[in-house]
Amino acid sequence: MLPRWLPAILLICLLLATPGCWDRSDPELLAIVLAVAFDLDEKNELYQVIAQVADPVAMGGAQSGDGGGGGGGGAAFWTVAASGRTPFEALQNLAGVSSRQLFWAHSRVLLLSERLARRGIGEVLDLIERERQFRPIMSVVVVEGDLKGLMKAEFPLEETGGRGIDRMLITTRSDTSIYVLKQVSEIYNTLSQPGIELLVGKMAVLREGLPAQGGEDSSAQDQGGKGGSAGKISPVQIGGAAIFKGDRLVGWGDTNHARGWNYATAMGKRFSFVIDCPMHSGGNLLSIQNYAVKSRMRPLVSGSDLGATITVQVEGRLEEISCPYEHDLGVHGDFIKRVEHACAQSVRSRILELLKLSRELNADVLGFGNLFYRKQPRLWKEIEASWDEIYPTLDVTVEVEYNLTRAGMVADQIKER
Repeated sequence: MLPRWLPAILLICLLLATPGCWDRSDPELLAIVLAVAFDLDEKNELYQVIAQVADPVAMGGAQSGDGGGGGGGGAAFWTVAASGRTPFEALQNLAGVSSRQLFWAHSRVLLLSERLARRGIGEVLDLIERERQFRPIMSVVVVEGDLKGLMKAEFPLEETGGRGIDRMLITTRSDTSIYVLKQVSEIYNTLSQPGIELLVGKMAVLREGLPAQGGEDSSAQDQGGKGGSAGKISPVQIGGAAIFKGDRLVGWGDTNHARGWNYATAMGKRFSFVIDCPMHSGGNLLSIQNYAVKSRMRPLVSGSDLGATITVQVEGRLEEISCPYEHDLGVHGDFIKRVEHACAQSVRSRILELLKLSRELNADVLGFGNLFYRKQPRLWKEIEASWDEIYPTLDVTVEVEYNLTRAGMVADQIKER
């Protein structure tokens, strides 16, 4: 028979072994950061950090429809900024202007200003990587325009600006490929590898969508705050790419360059474009959507001559036909074959546009050098030091195979009587 005191001893041991939080922070003492942005004060040589914080007081007031609350004008967030000699010091200086401890783990978006990007984003990335609260799944965006104004702006259909930016990035990637979506982890992966340069999505700030100067919202924002999203204007235009050399921004790419990168790397989900009808002139157009892309890159070595090939396979469907036709829409019809050829040329031209721009900036964003590093490691050791001289004249061949597998939900078009 067990001693009576044994269960008590076992219970005490179990309680001692139970894990707990030695340094807990009560939820009511935390301020949830929705988005974080870094800028550069060039005049004073200081880093600036801007945090968009969820405002629970305003969120509660918004439920009653009175547009009130601590956020002002119905805004469900609060924007706070601080400066410092380093990104970490700027982050720490935020503690002096907030009544709650800032909690960064729920931030989904990292915004970088053009000024900072042209100076170099290495120090900011070092902080993001070392700080335990920041998550590597944050989406990274380079912003052209008024970054601080963007952090204060409201988005139609969304309660907070940070959530609006995050959802806009996801939606843009799902519906079209005019943008390059990168997470923090992908940025680290690119910068840690030889022979490849960084390419990040671009966001341009629209002045008409920002709050009015002096801290007062514009009339459009006021209407949205008190009666839904009517009258609101999106404060940003998403599309294009920021091209880096090392950790410094060296140039902008437009939406076609972003499409070219997504084609060449097979990273886009959906692509859409409009082409001329191959059998009819006079402004007749076809609308195409691509839904499956595969790509492969191969290095070519012939003596001292170096080159590479990009092979892209695309599947798409007809979304709209505005030209008259009496042709077979089957996958083997002559009309379809001509459309496929035109589509292949469109895809190829996007890739070549990106390749031309990257050569002009001498920024190997498609990673041809990394291709030699992986496939020809011995050769890469010989050419690595001179890759900046080799890349602008590298012989690159782009091959595109296009298959139009669907003609939509109908097999014919409406005929005039």
